[in-house]
Amino acid sequence: MKTTIFATALVTLTSVASLGIVATGAGAAGSAASTRPVMSASATTIATLAPCKDLPALPTARCGVLKLPLDRSRPEKGSTAVAFALVPRTDLSKPGLGTIVPNPGGPGASVIDLSGELFGQAFAALGDRRDLLLIDPRGVGRSGPITCPALATADRLFSGLQRQRQLIGECGRQLGKRVGDYGTAAFADDIDAVRARLGVDQLDLVGVSYSTYLMPVYAHRHPKHVRTVTLAGAYAVNIDAVGKNDVAAFRRAVKLVCERTQKCSGDKVLADLGVLAARLRKHPDRVDVTYEGVTHRVVLDEWRMTSTAASVYQSQPDTETQLALASAAAAGRHGNLEPFRALVREGLTATAGNLSLGSALYSDTLAWAATCHDYPRAFDYDDRQRTRLRDYERAQSHWKTADFFPFNPKAWVTRADYDTGACLAWPNDPTATSPLPKGARLPDVPVLVLSGDLDANTSSASGRQAAAQFPHATFKEIKNAGHTPASTPEGVGEILAFIAAGRA
Repeated sequence: MKTTIFATALVTLTSVASLGIVATGAGAAGSAASTRPVMSASATTIATLAPCKDLPALPTARCGVLKLPLDRSRPEKGSTAVAFALVPRTDLSKPGLGTIVPNPGGPGASVIDLSGELFGQAFAALGDRRDLLLIDPRGVGRSGPITCPALATADRLFSGLQRQRQLIGECGRQLGKRVGDYGTAAFADDIDAVRARLGVDQLDLVGVSYSTYLMPVYAHRHPKHVRTVTLAGAYAVNIDAVGKNDVAAFRRAVKLVCERTQKCSGDKVLADLGVLAARLRKHPDRVDVTYEGVTHRVVLDEWRMTSTAASVYQSQPDTETQLALASAAAAGRHGNLEPFRALVREGLTATAGNLSLGSALYSDTLAWAATCHDYPRAFDYDDRQRTRLRDYERAQSHWKTADFFPFNPKAWVTRADYDTGACLAWPNDPTATSPLPKGARLPDVPVLVLSGDLDANTSSASGRQAAAQFPHATFKEIKNAGHTPASTPEGVGEILAFIAAGRA
């Protein structure tokens, strides 16, 4: 599974300035919970850092860069830069109560420049006694950004499934010896290197979408340095989240939107989508999408239709678009494909815009490097392409069509950026493996997991699986939240209160 910047984008954590109840609740909890100060960066350490350049929204932030090994087991491979920005607590006259380390997801998203301002706003209510630490993962933003020519443009978005897989594999070959140096375990160890540089004892980890994968890996590798873990829009590390759970979440979300708006029938929308999928399976259509002056002839087949429909419920809730999908499905069922073509155009244009942000904000190369290195796959990299494909198709053959209604199983599990076979053409990388060994025990630390009831990206079922990784985690479902609940006032309030109290 891969979560995209389109899905998690910019993590619009609501400004706490308008959430008086949040600030009050957090303050009350903090006064009761912080009998033992949690170590934060000292004033002396903060003074050793330089003022950040080009961060006007965070005027007090101090920046630094560490030179860290590309491969800690093979230092001869060289080093990479890992940049960080520390927003110091406003009251330096008292010991700090903690250090909050958030990540917006991706993989491939910058933390400092893409979401630093939003994180600064979101955690301002805790900023008197807590530092905010923003760390760009290696390979993006201020941390040695990487871009391979095959993915340097947004062209793959307008291509079919096979061409997309070819481009991703070509990117892996272009990375060469660096292909295995951008996995989640390396990201986690880089976070700990920054923690050690600042002399911080424990961290409050806040993971959104992909970083709900990253933060448990950090907790496993560095358990003594974890105070709390918050996961919003979560999925478990060693469970392939693309399957029956998320299509069931899609069906549920469609029905909930229709029920709550009273403007559609969920059962009818799903039936219409099923008929449209069958129509496009037999008779694919085309749609012209113009982006940056170039017109792409995009095939509108069952795969593209499934990818487009799913994307409506894989990001933050947008009732207007969700209802537009219902109307487009009804029109398509009766032969009018123009409303659905419009959804395809809008979706591809928006996603292309996100991919074109530049490596200072988002790296598609890094996204696939991490995805192909870490995530579960039904084939071995040391096999030939023919054997990989045979094993992959055999693994997919057990899916039952009824479980994936209104879509075809193959179309669902290969949709756009959630293609379970995206890495079929990736070069052989002997180091590619899960960053969390199967059966590994995660530390017994306070954990809060939030899922949105309208999220068909990281469903509530996936959130419960993520919570089950820890001995004692609290799971909460947020009503009317999509991907992720960190973008809602209620979700932000839960996160702030949890960090302040050190418990759910």
